[in-house]
Amino acid sequence: MKGTHVRIIVHEPVDWNGGNLFGTVLSDRGGKRLVVELMKTKNSSLLSNMIELRPREEKASFKPLMQYYSVMVDGVFLDEDGNAMEEGIYGSVTID
Repeated sequence: MKGTHVRIIVHEPVDWNGGNLFGTVLSDRGGKRLVVELMKTKNSSLLSNMIELRPREEKASFKPLMQYYSVMVDGVFLDEDGNAMEEGIYGSVTID
């Protein structure tokens, strides 16, 4: 999936006002984790331009994305060293 463009629709936090997120998959770690580099937007107040996504359900994977289905995910923003930050999101990801 490396190089694939994705769209993330943020469902939580409910007070999210950043709109949809768009980015490119940098790495696919065993179908269980995606690291995505987010595109900068004019009104973006993101903490980071990197986010790690994991399927919300324990037994789920990112395989359905390749069939143009969405996958429910938990996402955590990464700092410049690749460490997880406190802020995260819940949403759905699809191939854009």
